[in-house]
Amino acid sequence: MQKIYTIDPIDALKISIQSEKEMQEFYKKAATLVEDEDTVSILLGFAEHAALHRQKSIDMYSKVSGKKILFLNLDKRHKLTTLQRCSDDPSDAIRIAKKNEKELSSFYSTVARRFIEIDLRKFFRDLAADNQQHLVLLEASFAEPIGSEENDQEGVISHLMDGSPSSNG
Repeated sequence: MQKIYTIDPIDALKISIQSEKEMQEFYKKAATLVEDEDTVSILLGFAEHAALHRQKSIDMYSKVSGKKILFLNLDKRHKLTTLQRCSDDPSDAIRIAKKNEKELSSFYSTVARRFIEIDLRKFFRDLAADNQQHLVLLEASFAEPIGSEENDQEGVISHLMDGSPSSNG
């Protein structure tokens, strides 16, 4: 995880806005890689959640800064560098999605602890909880747990491609 010692609320919100945009794009791409309708539904649902989180972050940014965001052009310090892009391999995409959800949840939890303002603490805690729920759903839906590189990749791929049960579960 990216180290966070102190962070300005505006910077944290900018990172959230950018990260949620990246996650929305990630899930939309991942949904195109699979054929199983349930998997596509889950991934597109996560894309919608990311869009909602992004809008909530924009709204909170406006509330905190008093400014409207018309266009957001961020430099590298406003990007969560630990988020990974979507792979063209369906099983990698699911594995990376789990890691990204864990990273976002950790980021939001850490940021929440850095603020005194009740609204900001609650806002980032809620985002962390949502990302943690996404991770739980991904873990429950796809047998490969995070950090388990030795699992049968073919079983995961066959589950993603045609909905058949994987050899892991």
